[in-house]
Amino acid sequence: MVKNVLVINGSTRINGNTDILINKIIEGSRDTGVNIKLIELRNKKIANCIGCYKCLRESKCSFQDDMTEIRDEINKAELLIFASPLYWWGITGLMKTFIDRLFFYYHPQNRGLISGKKVIIVTPMNQRDVAHESELLVEFYHRLFKRLGVKIIDMFFFSEVMEKGAVMDKREYLDRAYSIGNNLIKWIENGE
Repeated sequence: MVKNVLVINGSTRINGNTDILINKIIEGSRDTGVNIKLIELRNKKIANCIGCYKCLRESKCSFQDDMTEIRDEINKAELLIFASPLYWWGITGLMKTFIDRLFFYYHPQNRGLISGKKVIIVTPMNQRDVAHESELLVEFYHRLFKRLGVKIIDMFFFSEVMEKGAVMDKREYLDRAYSIGNNLIKWIENGE
């Protein structure tokens, strides 16, 4: 049976380090029995959450925008990959807007649509000290996914890549990204 993976790309930069790593992940997943769908948030119209709580009261969102299509893809996926460069100790604004709209899944009727899924985090970053510089981001993701009942399989940080395409000079990063794609089926089936 084909397994579905949804990649959410929160990078604003076209053909930047995040895009390159995602492409390597997709390349590594070929011939593994995994169906990958890529969503680039920079090409989507996603309204900012306005805190109206309609989703919490009625299990429906006030907005009918591209999040409707994205939620359909989330619901079909066994594994999610969240990819965003580290910007000021956090995710990009695009990714934050998207994540704010995941509050839709907080309603008990909707929680079952995402709960039990698995997620992998991919984060290119300029900084060298990964543990220190990513501390807030790691805590953010842990709290978010715990609340939604989603299991974090792994987080991959690719440090010291700032300039567009800098990741191309780091063969070990390209190999690691390829390996992530090559192991997706294992993570879906075994959860580790």
